[in-house]
Amino acid sequence: MNEKIQNQTARAYRRVLVTGSWLPDDVAVGAYWNGAMWNGFPVPVFTSEDGDALCAVMPNLVYVAGRRAFLFEENDHVEWFHPAVHVIEGKEQHLYAIGNGWCWQFADAGTNAVGISGSYLVMQLRPQVGAWLENLAQENGQSLADYADFLLTSFCEERRDGRSRFDLSGFEATVSRVRLATAIPQGQTVQVRRGTWVALVDAVLSLAAAEDGGAQSRLSRERFAETVLDSLARELGGVV
Repeated sequence: MNEKIQNQTARAYRRVLVTGSWLPDDVAVGAYWNGAMWNGFPVPVFTSEDGDALCAVMPNLVYVAGRRAFLFEENDHVEWFHPAVHVIEGKEQHLYAIGNGWCWQFADAGTNAVGISGSYLVMQLRPQVGAWLENLAQENGQSLADYADFLLTSFCEERRDGRSRFDLSGFEATVSRVRLATAIPQGQTVQVRRGTWVALVDAVLSLAAAEDGGAQSRLSRERFAETVLDSLARELGGVV
């Protein structure tokens, strides 16, 4: 994988699907992961909802409201998993490192996932770009929708790094490409999870539309995301 993407992978939390040999066959649960590994295995962290989904398929795992923690008991082995504050998509969340010494594995996108929900945008990508994206998603144990969201979030964060809140000049080149982009008549339909990048893109496109007198209807979230993903495929993946 490209070194730039590897570096982004190591610092940014994103949604993944994880499973383990102790779970029922073909069952996975959603979690967050920032690239942390233990003995070659990913170390995911879970929301309380993710933990509840785990409890539904792990009889030895329960949530103890009085201690605000998850309890795992097996024979004489007892483990408590308490919440810790993590910053996810710019917001503080209480997450649980359930099984932080267990042999978690990434699950395939087609696995029966419990506790997964979200809101999505639908866009069209060139087939070769879609294939590049699918391969990266599989390598990182994510669904295509979540990995595309991760790439778009990383792209936006990189251009906001060190800038004041209202300085959107880092997106000028991208907006120029969006203006010139054309619809893909026979593209691959892809769902992308709507993450925090959407609000920033809305601000960028509103400013660009105002500069154009509001006449550029092609300046949409979908067209912006399509253009960015296409550019990343060209620049990082060598897609032509």
